[in-house]
Amino acid sequence: MNSDQAKKLSLPALLERLGYQPTQITKGGKEYWYLSPFRQEMIASFHTSYLGGKWIWNDFGDTGGTVIDFVMRYKGFNHVQEALQFLEAIFKAGMAPSTAQEEKSPQGALFDSVAQVENPVLELKRVTPLKMSLPYIAQRGIDEAVAKLYLKEVHFINTNTGKNYFAAGIKNVSGGYEIRNPYFKSSIGKKDLSFVPGEEGRGVVSVFEGIMDFLTYLTEEKRLRMPEDVIILNSISFLQRAKSYLQARRYTRILTFFDNDRTGELATEDFLSSFSSGVVIPQNQRYSGFVDYNGKIDLS
Repeated sequence: MNSDQAKKLSLPALLERLGYQPTQITKGGKEYWYLSPFRQEMIASFHTSYLGGKWIWNDFGDTGGTVIDFVMRYKGFNHVQEALQFLEAIFKAGMAPSTAQEEKSPQGALFDSVAQVENPVLELKRVTPLKMSLPYIAQRGIDEAVAKLYLKEVHFINTNTGKNYFAAGIKNVSGGYEIRNPYFKSSIGKKDLSFVPGEEGRGVVSVFEGIMDFLTYLTEEKRLRMPEDVIILNSISFLQRAKSYLQARRYTRILTFFDNDRTGELATEDFLSSFSSGVVIPQNQRYSGFVDYNGKIDLS
């Protein structure tokens, strides 16, 4: 890959591979806003725009430039060649290939991403019981029985290359799948919150940032199901959507499992100020000393 080729790559697609999701998409899909990849924040100040046949970025608290400039800033590279090698690796080897031939699912959806020529277009092929992703799940310290209850093996194809892949995934409330494997974290279909109903329906809900944190809690507690409802944000950018969801259901107790970093602290403060006194009960002391709950047991 040379510099001209790299500058034509989709920055939204790159950010997706790095685990970032837009908080807002404007100008007919030609401008994406994100929480800055360079610092912790609650209001998006980073945006990327499609101008002159390529993606450029600007950060109100930092600098801006091309895809190459972003990689050099993000990774701390000193040479353009390092950035080119990184981009080639992440775009060509960003997902684990699928070789299974399970029965095809009747469901189908398009990857929720900007529709530019350089973007991979991921199409859902089938959803099967968890099997090939189990080594990755075990590496994350998650109990196998817990993982099999909540996760599926999501098989999909990059229609630009014709290559097939798989990842562990959980369904969200919009019918899409939040997927991840050792190399890739994204979504198939529309990205949204995930909801798991509790066994008792007693007006209590637990809110986790990610699926691995939820599965870690169950693994540590040696249980398969929760008595209370569970909401998984799948992205901190869905914080406000989660609040609206919770307020509409009038929960009397909200247990939050946000990260032990500045973003997690701000999210906790936001929840505490948005609900009546005593309703929100932070649980991050359970994994004190670790950024998130899964970091407590992750074996990788």
